[in-house]
Amino acid sequence: MLKTHWRIVSWFHRLGDNAIIIAAFLLTYYLRDSLLAAANTYGLPFPQELKVLGSLDQYFIVLGAGLPLFNAFLGMQGAYRSMRFLALGQLLRLAFVSAGLTFLCAGFFLFLLKIDISRSFVMIFCLFSGVGLFVERAVVLSLLRLMRIRGKNYRNLLIVGTGAQARSIYLEIARQPELGVRAVGFVEISPQDAMVEAAKEPSAVYDLGARIVATQDTFEAALKRHAVDEVLFTDVFRSFTLVQTLVQIAVEEGVRVTLAGDMFSTEIFQSAVSYFGKIPLIHYEPSPGGSVDNAALIVKRLMDIVISAGALVLLSPLLVATALAIKLDSPGPVFFRQRRVGLNGRTFMLYKFRSMINGAEQMLPQLLAQNEMNGPVFKLRHDPRITRVGKFIRRYSIDELPQLLHVLIGDMSLVGPRPPLPEEVERYGRKQRKRLSMRPGLTCIWQVSGRSSIPDFDQWAKLDLEYIDNWSLKKDIELLLKTIPAVLSGAGAH
Repeated sequence: MLKTHWRIVSWFHRLGDNAIIIAAFLLTYYLRDSLLAAANTYGLPFPQELKVLGSLDQYFIVLGAGLPLFNAFLGMQGAYRSMRFLALGQLLRLAFVSAGLTFLCAGFFLFLLKIDISRSFVMIFCLFSGVGLFVERAVVLSLLRLMRIRGKNYRNLLIVGTGAQARSIYLEIARQPELGVRAVGFVEISPQDAMVEAAKEPSAVYDLGARIVATQDTFEAALKRHAVDEVLFTDVFRSFTLVQTLVQIAVEEGVRVTLAGDMFSTEIFQSAVSYFGKIPLIHYEPSPGGSVDNAALIVKRLMDIVISAGALVLLSPLLVATALAIKLDSPGPVFFRQRRVGLNGRTFMLYKFRSMINGAEQMLPQLLAQNEMNGPVFKLRHDPRITRVGKFIRRYSIDELPQLLHVLIGDMSLVGPRPPLPEEVERYGRKQRKRLSMRPGLTCIWQVSGRSSIPDFDQWAKLDLEYIDNWSLKKDIELLLKTIPAVLSGAGAH
């Protein structure tokens, strides 16, 4: 909020991180043999490989993969926002989660391409990088806190407004002196706000009253009296005309002006600011899926491409065998095609292995009365249209495997809400349409929670919305790992 040069600081921070990662790479190459010798001596749990490392240039591929992966995972966790206010435990988690994910992705990448690189080298490189990134942040955090505690580099902030938003910001500043911000007080521009707050929580306004240092009439004098560096306007939608006047006064006085971006006090995933020419635009993202510049989503897409491509190659014998079994079992095509709804309502043609008799869709109206799912989705445990092979491939989700191609081309993701039918979407309520705010997935929370044990669509949608609102790359990885045993056991399948 108050970091005029934060973009420059952020770029220096990135340069420092990349320098640490490069240093960790070189240290790993030149110290790896010594570390393994020490591991043998003291019984440390390092991979005990006897393989001698090749020339340094042979290992540049590890650095080439590690640098973008570390940058992506660090950015995903907010490493290039303000790091001064985090606890040491959070910094430790940030560094080693990034290191662990980089190790997994780099290892998978090297395995997929069958590149002969020492596993212990990759592991130690990621470990050194994690330690270096943590130490760097811990030192910076300690120095900044020491400066703030000694009262250096403070900015005086005047908060305009006395509503819930103003009080929330004030309390956050009071709780974190290391912010380097002193809230000199409030400007009361709407007595009605104070009355509303008093009705909700009388003690809140009683505490606030002593800190009201100005009104709209004495605003200009307060700027001079308190040596204000910045004015923060809260709840601006309630009094746009007055705010415009006060902003003009502050600008003419040479004081920096900030508007609280959460103008409507909405429960949203995140807000962001961009510029269209010289016009600032405030964006409200209802879900992480709507954010076009989320680094984590870029990593998610890379994972989709790499894993789906690898799975299609590895599972190709199973795909061929399934196609032959379907053809021999019942007349009709191998694949079942159906129009589905994807990200933000875009439709695409979904392909699955056919698990029902040919012409099954025409029989659906006769079975609607037996639907076991409450809501717009049709589910029937003992569906008479399912073939013998279909029963088997459904139990182990083999019928879904062709959707890996949809993941590869971008219609779907590995993890996300299941793609609905257009007629199901037409019956959605407003909140249920939020399911379309993320790319549909091959697996989801419903899939690993015992599909047939959740007969209510509202509960299914609630699980999807919880996934969307709390989405993270870590959660995707956890769901993928849970999907494997769920599929192998056939748990919850019809």
